[in-house]
Amino acid sequence: MALMQLTGQLICRTAEERRVILTHLPEHIRRTVREPGCLYFHVGQTPDPMVWTVSEGFASQQAFDFHQTRTARSKWMAATRRIRREYQLREALPEIRPEFPDDAKAIFLLNRDNFEREDEAQFIDDLRADGALALSVVAKLERAYLGHVAFAPMIGNPKIWALAPVVVRKPCRNQGIGTALVKAALEIVREKGVDGIICPSEQPFFKRFGFTREDAASFTSPSQKTGLIGLNLRAAPMDGRALKWHGAFEKLA
Repeated sequence: MALMQLTGQLICRTAEERRVILTHLPEHIRRTVREPGCLYFHVGQTPDPMVWTVSEGFASQQAFDFHQTRTARSKWMAATRRIRREYQLREALPEIRPEFPDDAKAIFLLNRDNFEREDEAQFIDDLRADGALALSVVAKLERAYLGHVAFAPMIGNPKIWALAPVVVRKPCRNQGIGTALVKAALEIVREKGVDGIICPSEQPFFKRFGFTREDAASFTSPSQKTGLIGLNLRAAPMDGRALKWHGAFEKLA
């Protein structure tokens, strides 16, 4: 499965065609953005009043096919069928990069919507507010936020970082986005000279990156409900006996 991206133009030849678009477009947009697999949907007027730019993103080919099937039966298609369309459809890869300052609200919403509560979203905001967000990485497709991962330094040794919850937007799961996101983040971690990572989770997902129980053996979990795994990035064993978690981890636990 792959992300799908459609771009192009909607071109009117007459004033009547333009009126039809103005009449039916708002409802078409409302229905499309409610589709589970729609990541974003934007139709914008160009300087030419007879031409609109179209930019659409979908979580998979299946999601795009669902959109096409629904649209084919819609009032929008019945009214605009003869209006000229110049579209290009292609598979797309997400952009993966460290967060920018204006990403904070979108990261909050991504975590809130995917965990269906605000705890994890507020957890990231708390780390950021305390200056303890050592690294925050997002996966995006154009304006759509698809995934997020973050790290915070352990108290007592800022060269050992704790891994925050990894989130991938629900329709985009099982496509390798989470793996690509964590892999890219760990490359940045290594570049920063971090000694190791501690993860308050024993999910099998993390084992593919080299995390083991043995590397976290000397650390104490922030919660009795979760075990620990670690990723040692240096030759010497990591010693967590004197280290503490940022308070946000204990609050989340």
